[in-house]
Amino acid sequence: MIRLAALALLAAVLSGCARDTPPETQGFLLYGMLIQLNLPGQETPRMETALGTVEHIFKQEYAALHPWQDSPLTRLNAALAGGEWTPLPPELRPIIERSRTLEAQSGGAFSPAIGALVKLWGFHGNDPDRPRTPPHWTDLARLMEPPPRIADLDLEDERVRCRNPNVSLDFNAIAEGWAAERAAERLRALGIRDALLDAGGDLRVLGTAGGRPWRVAIQDPFAEGPLASLEVEGDAAVFTSGSYRKRFVHQGVSYSHVLDPRSGWPSRGLVGVTVVASDAVLADAAATALLAAGLEDAPSVARHLGLADFLLVDEQGRIHATPTLAARLRLLRDDRPLHILGTPRT
Repeated sequence: MIRLAALALLAAVLSGCARDTPPETQGFLLYGMLIQLNLPGQETPRMETALGTVEHIFKQEYAALHPWQDSPLTRLNAALAGGEWTPLPPELRPIIERSRTLEAQSGGAFSPAIGALVKLWGFHGNDPDRPRTPPHWTDLARLMEPPPRIADLDLEDERVRCRNPNVSLDFNAIAEGWAAERAAERLRALGIRDALLDAGGDLRVLGTAGGRPWRVAIQDPFAEGPLASLEVEGDAAVFTSGSYRKRFVHQGVSYSHVLDPRSGWPSRGLVGVTVVASDAVLADAAATALLAAGLEDAPSVARHLGLADFLLVDEQGRIHATPTLAARLRLLRDDRPLHILGTPRT
């Protein structure tokens, strides 16, 4: 997801391991986002090769998926607006196909077909601090009749067409996970078994931190410092979506950049969602979907996505976690109640 995570995982890894040589971490900036690679015990030449591979993948994917600057995606959106068959860029087909599956599994709580809605709400552009106001209800209604869905795309061989003029593709809600998963595949191909890739606070983990789990912190969205810490190892992705950083306030009302594709309106009820999964694409899409779904619907959406480990923070600061994630979670704030999902609320 190309965004600042609202419940951001701290970039510093709290590995808690004693070593003669600390793990080497290097990184680069991409569209203002810091991407870091941590390889325990690797020599500098191997680190540089791995980092160069990761940087190439991220730059390649982000260049293809940019939703408003000139890119294969913006050119495809322009072609789809005509409603006729058009060539499908081969680099976009895999992410479109995966997104169709995730949209269906989430019941529409995740959809990359809402680019026109995102633009209407003022979240396309390079100046996040510019003044913005909510769109007029008639403009919003027009883009929701019918609601845009990536299922409105027909794919046939090497071409595609769109049956819904309201569809405009925007993969910001999945781009970080998509690039991170491609990078993890390449790192494995290079023979790297232990790594932590941090893309703006979202993590893709391989193996361990020198024989121990990677221990990461989850930032408190309401206060400075961490809310909790979590240990992860093996094939794991930890992705977060939140509503309080990338937003605007109009007449005392806060409007999040995370839109519910089912209504066209910004998400309500949750300020942060953290998802742990074995696949960064699923984790990224699911974090957005659960935030869009809200507190009441999020558990059902998670079940349909096959998620076992996720954490929700509601607008009152209460923490809601699945039993399996709660068992691995170390809360660092004693003033935030923890509710185990599936049990009665107190």
